[in-house]
Amino acid sequence: MTATTTNIPTPAEVYMSQGERALARGTHYIEESIWVYLMRDWDGIDRWVLDPVTVDGCGLDSGLEDGARNSECMCEDRDECNAVRDRMDRLPLPSADGLLHLLAESLGYTLTRAARR
Repeated sequence: MTATTTNIPTPAEVYMSQGERALARGTHYIEESIWVYLMRDWDGIDRWVLDPVTVDGCGLDSGLEDGARNSECMCEDRDECNAVRDRMDRLPLPSADGLLHLLAESLGYTLTRAARR
């Protein structure tokens, strides 16, 4: 899997909205969210664990009713922005493994797969 680097905002950028950051870079702000399903531990322990449907290798489910959206994009070319949103909406959402890599990259972690027993 190839992850895209997410630039962590500098202190001067912290007070900018995501739409403002995209505009400053000359891009469109398109957003999506995903569901990560949790369940109570099968061993009867009161703790959250990942539900097996989260880690089945398939793309995670969209958390948005109508898919990707561009309602907070601050661009002036709505036709182009809508076309970009439509393209993004057709891309598969990451699996749990893909999400793990996106999170690690964004948070500055290096992942090492544990040896299988």
